[in-house]
Amino acid sequence: MRYLNLFKKEFKWNLISFLIWTAVFVGFVFMYVPMTNLLLEDMDEIMTFVEKLPEVFLKMFNFEPEIVSRPEGLFGSEGMSFVYILSAIFSATLAGSFFAKEFENKTVEYLLIKPVKRRTVFCVKSAVMLLDLLLMSIIFLVFMLYAFDAFIDTTYNVRVLYAFGLYTMAVLVFFGGLSTLFSIMAKKSSLNTSISIGVVLFMYFGDTLGRSFDGLGWLAKISIFNYIPLVDTIKNDQIYILNSLIIILIGLGFMSIAYWLFEKMDVTT
Repeated sequence: MRYLNLFKKEFKWNLISFLIWTAVFVGFVFMYVPMTNLLLEDMDEIMTFVEKLPEVFLKMFNFEPEIVSRPEGLFGSEGMSFVYILSAIFSATLAGSFFAKEFENKTVEYLLIKPVKRRTVFCVKSAVMLLDLLLMSIIFLVFMLYAFDAFIDTTYNVRVLYAFGLYTMAVLVFFGGLSTLFSIMAKKSSLNTSISIGVVLFMYFGDTLGRSFDGLGWLAKISIFNYIPLVDTIKNDQIYILNSLIIILIGLGFMSIAYWLFEKMDVTT
């Protein structure tokens, strides 16, 4: 019962933040999907302009004629990049709220002198955070499917949309675990968020640069986005399920390291 009460307390404490971020994700979907439909109506003029752009520029921004001429392709090539960045920021914000702010507000010592073991505190906080991340990925997928059904007039591949939902969950959990580790190490939510944003930008643009220039191929190899490629998913109708699961496991691995540090570190405020 004690664990359940702690779980409820943590969930309620972060509920407002979760609802705000839910509104951000849903708002982005309902802003971008209708715009996608409008762009498709003028696709002939857009393609005339695109054909004049350098090939390297198009590859860097996943702007391939074969892709952007399809609803799921236009949303996936451009819209999903913003979703990934939002996912990293949301995960970092959650981790900072659950862990870093306990150090910043000097409440961690009070929390740890309660008749609850350290591992229980960490596991309950992590469980609530993972639940929020799972709920966010489900909410994003549900509203994305609804928006496509409501606003897109042409045919599209629903399987690809499910892939977008899976990839979003993988990114959320990966950066959730990484941000948890940063939070325990740095003990500052602002520093944790800054580092997480830097990592997601480095990985995203590192992947695009690595795919565009042979000499920078190593950048793509160390980026998680190289293993959940949006363009290949859309072109080949292939969902990278195994890669997504591995990315999720890596995120949980970061969380395990954070757990070890939380157990061993001397807590000082």
